[in-house]
Amino acid sequence: MKAGTVTASIAAALTVTAGLSGCTAGASVGKQAADSAETLVATLTKVSDEASKAGSAEVEMSVTMPDTGGKPVQMNGVYSWGNGLAMEAEMPAEDLQMEKLVADGTITYRLVQGAYYYGIDPAPSGPFAGKTWLKVEASAVLGEHGAAGMNAGNSDPTAGLKSLKWASNVTKVGQEDVNGKNSVHYRATVPVDKLGDTKAMFGAVGAGTATELVSDIWVDDKGMPSRLNQTVGDVTVNVDFLSFGVAKDIAVPPAADTADITEAVKEGRAAQG
Repeated sequence: MKAGTVTASIAAALTVTAGLSGCTAGASVGKQAADSAETLVATLTKVSDEASKAGSAEVEMSVTMPDTGGKPVQMNGVYSWGNGLAMEAEMPAEDLQMEKLVADGTITYRLVQGAYYYGIDPAPSGPFAGKTWLKVEASAVLGEHGAAGMNAGNSDPTAGLKSLKWASNVTKVGQEDVNGKNSVHYRATVPVDKLGDTKAMFGAVGAGTATELVSDIWVDDKGMPSRLNQTVGDVTVNVDFLSFGVAKDIAVPPAADTADITEAVKEGRAAQG
């Protein structure tokens, strides 16, 4: 598999994590809200606190970005932030242009200890001979600043709700059904310049010229987020939270079974300019 091919798929996976870790700032509520600012701030602050306590969530998500050719890449799995940032998900191999690396059409993807792993079938020969995982350090695609933003202390998918002061143009859209949950829909925008290291993350995946992040968050009748949709430039991340508190041990694959392609990915990104 060529580095250039795997780079686009890895960038898509990284963007999902970036969206969860940084974009949620756009779901916060500022004092310009037309609908009782104090009430909205109190509501979403409590949402953030309760979801953060859960430590993990089962999610369904999709990401669309320039590196995916405008085609959404799907992920379904568990996102954990209770003991360091981690994730394990299933992804269609065709979406990632990795269908030649697995027989069943599905890629298992893990984020753990600052690196990304893709499960593949063992090849009889070639650079991946006998290996069942491909490893890429996050910095290979996001850059050092972007990776730092992903691994910062605000990396759980609800921490951005605390960044209330940066939101503007906040509206309470109304009541909607989300996966059978009666939910209140909120919308807000945040200047990209206020996103700190997360701004570098978005620049690395094709949203470098965007000036604002537009976020929609749905809060269910139990006070938990049920859906989070975010758009920054040409990058869109959609996340459905199916359940919370689904703790799962996401392990680093054995080194003997892993091919580290970080340098190849860096070279591929550099060649693309």
